[in-house]
Amino acid sequence: MDRLVYVYKSNKKLRSFLYIVEKDVFSHIPSGLMDAFGAPEFVMVFKLHADRKLQKITPEELSKALDEKGFFLRIDLQDEEENMLNQERKRLGLPPLEREQIADYFH
Repeated sequence: MDRLVYVYKSNKKLRSFLYIVEKDVFSHIPSGLMDAFGAPEFVMVFKLHADRKLQKITPEELSKALDEKGFFLRIDLQDEEENMLNQERKRLGLPPLEREQIADYFH
């Protein structure tokens, strides 16, 4: 499982990230996805291994996606929901909710 993974953010879609195995190689990504994603902006490179802590996915799931498709697309919507809910609570003069409390609203 040890391999380098390159991470890019979307210039069109807020909180959207594309993980690939070769730097700046997007020829295997479906054209519709690339059109929606926009021009990728390089964010970072990291070494993927079994003990690596990742957000929203396990190292095994990421490795499987990279093996099968050659990429993984991550879209972080929960942060936006959390932000919107707490913005409304602030507007109403209420204290912000913690992440665990917010999760209860969406289940």
